[in-house]
Parts: sequence; C-alpha cells; structure tokens
Amino acid sequence: MHKGEYRINGGLGFAINEPCCELTFSRATDFSITDNRVCPLTDIEREKLITLLKTIRTMNCFANAVEVVIDGNMIPHAGFGSGTAITLACIEALHTLNGSSPSKDDLIRESRRGGTSGVGIHTYFTGGCVFDLGRSIDDKIHSPSNHVVSPTLPLLLDQLPMPDWDFGVCIPLAIPRKTQAEERAFFERTCPLESDAVYETLYHTLFGLYPAIREGDRSTFCHALRTIQSCAWKQAERQEYGVALSELEHSLYAQGAEAVGMSSLGPSLFFLAENVPDLVAKMHNKRADCEWLLTKPANHGRKLSHD
Repeated sequence: MHKGEYRINGGLGFAINEPCCELTFSRATDFSITDNRVCPLTDIEREKLITLLKTIRTMNCFANAVEVVIDGNMIPHAGFGSGTAITLACIEALHTLNGSSPSKDDLIRESRRGGTSGVGIHTYFTGGCVFDLGRSIDDKIHSPSNHVVSPTLPLLLDQLPMPDWDFGVCIPLAIPRKTQAEERAFFERTCPLESDAVYETLYHTLFGLYPAIREGDRSTFCHALRTIQSCAWKQAERQEYGVALSELEHSLYAQGAEAVGMSSLGPSLFFLAENVPDLVAKMHNKRADCEWLLTKPANHGRKLSHD
C-alpha cells in the first residue's frame, strides 16, 4: 500500500464456513437477480453485475442468460468478500448453463476482481488460507478490488489449509457499512502509506501469521493478529468506525477473547478464545445489536450441485 519499487497490494486471508451465501441459477432469456438477504445488493450493484454478465454473454456468444436468486446470511460490504464470491458464482453459472467449461483463471479475468487482493478469488475455488503478493507495480492508484481492473492476476505465494480452530464472528448491525464509493474514498485519502509502516505489517504477516498457520501454532497466531491491528493500514481501517467499534472490541477482550481482528475493511470482527462457543453465547446476551456466529475455517471451495 506504499510507493514500493516492486509490487502493489497483496494480502493474507482465509475462508470460513459462516456466514455464507446460497445462490440458485436457472436458464432464462434475460438476466435477473433476486436478492432475498436481509441486506440485499443495492439497485446500482445489481445493475452493475447484470451489465457484466451481459458483456460476458455477448463475448462468448451464449444462447442463455441466467436468473439468479441469492439467499443466506452473508451481508454485503461487511468484510467477507461477498462481492467477489457472488460475481464469480454468477459467471461460473452462466458458463455452466451454456455448456462452457472455462479455466479458473478465465473466470477470474472475466470477473474483473482480485486487483487488490487475491484472497477472495482463490478461496472461492479452494478455500483455506491464501497468501498473495499482489501485482507488479504500475501507474494505477491504490483502490479496492471492485474498482481495479488489471490484466495481471495477483501472484499467489502459497495456499494452504487452515488449522481446525474455532472462530467467533461479530457482525455489528448498528455500525453503518461502507458503500463502494466510501471504500474508494478511504483508499484515496489513506494511500500511499509510509514504507516503514508497510514493512511492519509484512513482518508480522510473513513471520507471525503465516508460519503460525503452517505449524498450527494458535498462540503465535493470536499474538500476530493482535499486533497487526495496531499497524498503520489496519489501524486506519478500524478508525473509520470510531468509538463504536473499539468499545465492541474492548467488550470482547473483557469477556475472554484472546485475539480480535477486523475482517478486511470491516466492520465485522473475528475472534479467538479458549472457549469460543461460550464467548459467543456471552456476547449474544450482552450485545444484541450484533449478529454473533460460531464458525470454523472452510478448507474447501464453493460447493456446486446440479438438477
């Protein structure tokens, strides 16, 4: 996220079982998207996705369009990569319903996602943990993935299974989520970071989180996760939500959390504890203004079924 001389962007992240989305597709003469979630896509987001699908249909000379129905508890713009997952799922379904079998890389390129982080585009297919090194430096400004269209896919350093740890997830319902425009504005006023700030984050990621995952070292994982929250980039993301988020985090630590992290640009939090189910139950009673989930890492990609 700085004016480096080698690469731009990149990141480390992992897939979880909850929250999740279930998408149903059927052949149609024209495109439509019905989003049944409590917090659905906006009209603008829905039309943007439909426009992309129409473009892909034209480029491939497909006979069929698709009707899309979205269900589940994955909230948009809450830090879960739902935009990437839904986009890839719709494109993959469009190909499948037209008898086409594109490669993984072809689907990613058509999605126009992954310009900032390769976590979402890779975990969609295989789950687990992804560590990517972004893309070669170019003249583009730093922007969120939904605003970056790059002909070069992020360079995958490693993809590995996550240890079978319990995680808690907190989705704050009273804290406003960022729109795509607000996400872009955040990048514009925050980037580029000072080089030293980026080096610090990379150190705790490469020598803290990554080996802790490989070795199943939960204690080191918690330590590195806590430390990264105060590094420049993550701290800037967290400050977007002010006291409301910090009070929620303090409450989690007071009730026994060992480490609390914010997922992507938030505002959702994930956390570890000696007894995560117990902590989730406590917080559910203590903070009814949030959705509380008990989950585990998903060491598998999307699940497909056909009628």
